[in-house]
Formats: sequence, C-alpha cells, structure tokens
Amino acid sequence: MPRLAQKAPPTEYHSGVLSPQDHRVPIVPDRWPWSSIGRVNVIKGLNRGLCTGTLIGPRYVITAAHCLFDGKTNGFVKPQAVHFVAAQAKDRFAGHSVAVAFVTSPDFRYAVDERPRWDMIGSEMIKNDWAIITLEQPLTPAAIAIRPMPRSELPDRAGRGEIAVAGYGGDRPFLLSVHRGCSASTDVPSAGSLTDTCDSMPGESGSPVLLLEGDNAALVGIHTATSSSFEPGVGYRALAGRGVSASMFEQAARAALGN
Repeated sequence: MPRLAQKAPPTEYHSGVLSPQDHRVPIVPDRWPWSSIGRVNVIKGLNRGLCTGTLIGPRYVITAAHCLFDGKTNGFVKPQAVHFVAAQAKDRFAGHSVAVAFVTSPDFRYAVDERPRWDMIGSEMIKNDWAIITLEQPLTPAAIAIRPMPRSELPDRAGRGEIAVAGYGGDRPFLLSVHRGCSASTDVPSAGSLTDTCDSMPGESGSPVLLLEGDNAALVGIHTATSSSFEPGVGYRALAGRGVSASMFEQAARAALGN
C-alpha cells in the first residue's frame, strides 16, 4: 500500500482528505497551543519546501525528517537553509528564526534509491521520520510538552480528551488549519508508528498530533504521511494518516532540552 510523504509543492502529492468532506478549519493562531505551531521553510537549491513544525522548547522544533531532505542532492540540506516561523497568519507571526542544527533518527533512510518510489517513503521508515531543529534565536510562544502514550487508542473508550492535527497545508500555506475531533492510534501498525483519521494536505508533514484535555495540550506524535490506494478510473484515495509516535523522539528531545 503506497505511503506518500506529504511534502508541499512544487512537487505535487495526493491530498490526505479521507472522505468527501474536508474537516480542516482555518484558524488564527493567536492563543496556545496553536501559537506554538509554525511553518518550516526549507531552501532546496532554486526551490523552496514547506512543512509544519511545533515548538517543544524555546529553541527547539519537532518536524518530519523528510522535509529537510533534498532529493536533487540526495542528502539533507544545511541547517542554515531551514527557517521556522511561529504562528504565521498571513503577514503576521509570533516569531521566527533560522536553524543552526538539526538531528534526525540514526535509523532514518530516505535516499532516492532506498524509496519504494521517488515520491514515497517506505512503510518501515515512517516511525523514524522525525527531526528536531535547533533555532538560532529563542522564541516566546510556550512550548508544547511531549507525552508518549504507548499502545493507546485516542481519545480513550470513555471519550476523554480530543485529538487534533494542525498544519500549514499547500492550499492555505500562510494560515493554520486544524482538524479537531479525529482519532489516533499509537504503535499501529508497528511499535513507534502512529495512525490517524485526521484530514491533511501536502505541507502538513510534521504537523503535531495533539491530545487536548480542557486547557491542556500534549504532543502525542507527529503526522508525516498518508496511506493510499489506487483505483482505476478514480485515482489515488487517501485511507489514513501515518506518522511517528512521541515515544520515538522523546529521548532525543530530552537530550536537546537538557532534561
């Protein structure tokens, strides 16, 4: 089953809207936790890439590793080619900074010759598709805490909490869009992976999968890809969102934050 790495134009990918209705709603990120989410802008030669990232500390952002990979050079971009803009809403934002470093999973493999197809990521690689960016300047929006939840169905059977995915899609690249009320499963289909039922668009790779409980929010994973099926005469149809459970990057995040 194809897994489409959900990068943004100029390379086109099939959307991750799972039904005839797109449940994403544009919002102005003027309050937490939305103010801690932003655009990850990446310069790749003459092209520019777009993904979504989340502040997990004043100088640290979690996003998808494949967003920082340049297929033309078959390697990761230099840190100075990465720029994070927090809480962008058209021409307004809460802060911005270039990157000075980033770390990825040592098990992440995304070279062109290692992909199932040039625009796909191997299913076994999805759980390793994370990167922690170190910013040059600290930003003021409050960070969102990482909360690993192994082998969990979210929200739980009692309906406590709410799952939301928020990102900067290619259809609204300068305005945050949020799908609230969807669901997520951690360690599905394998340990470290995450599956969600949240709508998405290219550009939303790296989007936080949030567990909202009243005024609290926790990062339980990140959305990085979609699984799709191809139907003759119809084309590709998105089946589910895929991503990384927080347990896969918690240790690296703690090391970065000095915890």
